[in-house]
Amino acid sequence: MIIRKNISIDQCYVDKLKPFLEKNNGNLSAAIRDAIETASLALAGRTCDKGEKDSSKVSQDAEFRNKLIQEDEFLLVHHTLLEWLIKRTSGLSIDEATVYEIINPYKIKRIPDLVSYINSLNEKMGWNIKVDAEYSQDIEPETASLTLSNGNSCFRGIMAHSLALYLAKQMKLDVQGLFCRSNVTKVYFKRFEFLNFQKVPKGLEEHFGFMESTFQELQKKPKFWKNLIKAYRQQNYQRLSMQRKTFEAFVSGNLPSVAEVTRNFELITGRPPTAFTLAEHIMIFKEIYLTDSIGSDIEICTEKSREYVKLIHDYSDKKVCESITKYYSNILKSIDYSFTVTTSPHMILFEFGKNLGSTDVSVE
Repeated sequence: MIIRKNISIDQCYVDKLKPFLEKNNGNLSAAIRDAIETASLALAGRTCDKGEKDSSKVSQDAEFRNKLIQEDEFLLVHHTLLEWLIKRTSGLSIDEATVYEIINPYKIKRIPDLVSYINSLNEKMGWNIKVDAEYSQDIEPETASLTLSNGNSCFRGIMAHSLALYLAKQMKLDVQGLFCRSNVTKVYFKRFEFLNFQKVPKGLEEHFGFMESTFQELQKKPKFWKNLIKAYRQQNYQRLSMQRKTFEAFVSGNLPSVAEVTRNFELITGRPPTAFTLAEHIMIFKEIYLTDSIGSDIEICTEKSREYVKLIHDYSDKKVCESITKYYSNILKSIDYSFTVTTSPHMILFEFGKNLGSTDVSVE
């Protein structure tokens, strides 16, 4: 039985039908019939000569998964539960041994082999994630990028993390950037030299394992951190967090000298103050100020020749304000950039000039 109906199709859909129109010599009805048939085959999981999955391939993948489940290598996990688990462990590093259980480092030595293996594994697991790679050269590439498309964003994230760890440990490629959207995850890599094979490189830790060190500390002293977090929450974060020696200096009235501040700075950053630009110093200072919680807020500008730091506090006692001004002045003196200080109720403003090799401080 032939059913004839009047339908309306926008030009964009007509353009998508172009291959079918060419095949059927411009016959629109025949082109639509072909398009419907192709869509039906795709939904049924069959194959045509142009590369769609066929029913036998789908069956093979199902048998593969069932076999691994029977051998206790795979487990059936509800999609929502697995997504929740991945979200809850975001920021924690994957163990190297766990990645090697999935990817055999003795068999896979090149990026093309890694991509081919992961795509095959994805297809068998039914994650529907496609991995593509770009790299500067096949053997020991200097730069590379991985693009993971389609599938669930949480699943893409855990897969990108695993691939990044494998590339770091096996091919000395550290993460330089991470781009995430709803339907694509892209990771950029650059070659580096290992300084400590027991640790993950800096870029990988920054983008995928940024909560690892924090979680390790929580595990070391769970009672301490539980009580501390509880106290901060109950008091709406109206608490100070400073080094013991700094607290002693504030109580005694003998604030840390510039030389002592410089030594502390090198211990925290691992590099001398001269290794940083003024803009970098301002960003580090902001982090220290907010962590100390001595003040309530901070405003900064890192634009060249307009750099400034504005500290905001809620202290009214004149002596306290003077001590805070002197303390943070000593910190900023250690970076060897000239600046002036302007104070007013509840605000301390540090304005920087050019690097003159010395610091001139004036207080109004």
